[in-house]
Amino acid sequence: MNQPPAPRLRVGTWNVREGWKGEGDDTGTHDVVRLIQDLDLDVLALQEVPFQGGRSPMLESIARQTPLRHVAGHVLSQAMHVAGSAGIALAARLPLDNVDRVILPNPELAADGLRSFDKGLMTAWLAGEDHRIAVGCLHMVPFRRFGRRAEEPAFGHIWNRAAKEIERVMLPLTFVGGDFNTPRRDLLDLPLEPAHSTARDAVLHSRAARPVALKTVETFSDHPVHVVEFALA
Repeated sequence: MNQPPAPRLRVGTWNVREGWKGEGDDTGTHDVVRLIQDLDLDVLALQEVPFQGGRSPMLESIARQTPLRHVAGHVLSQAMHVAGSAGIALAARLPLDNVDRVILPNPELAADGLRSFDKGLMTAWLAGEDHRIAVGCLHMVPFRRFGRRAEEPAFGHIWNRAAKEIERVMLPLTFVGGDFNTPRRDLLDLPLEPAHSTARDAVLHSRAARPVALKTVETFSDHPVHVVEFALA
């Protein structure tokens, strides 16, 4: 007797660069929404999301105009390219439960007129039909911009804090998308494997999920969207 196919989950990660397209303060919300509509995602981790006060018109548009009806944001710092603030977010088809927001330690780096802004982590649980799933979004400091390396011992406490917060909510099915700003996924020291990994971005997953398809889509941002389709054990 044939076994039914394993359920699937499509997870994406994208640094939207505050929606800035190099055209004044255009937030690029229309482009973000249109791309999400085309990608058939279940969960999306977003970095450098634009906020105005405590609101994000971009997240509100995603919730209203795409299948990712459930969104949660985390304001972290002032924006660099547009007016207002920037932060991270999770968007999902299923309700986000047990949402937790963490500001990671800021190493207070400075070089060439730049300084390190606060970065952070969001975690949440999804209640699927057959599975309970842990999801996360991580954004780390761009150490290279300050002539530093992410693996330096001086930054170990930042990675340890992120790992501790993720480990606290991990389930057999866990997925973390993020802008790590380094190819060194091992710095988190967690039992998570990279399914789609570049010099900066990655989707990490627990061993109970098996990647079956990968997709990269170039965008107006300086980061592409990375999408992984998983078969769930």
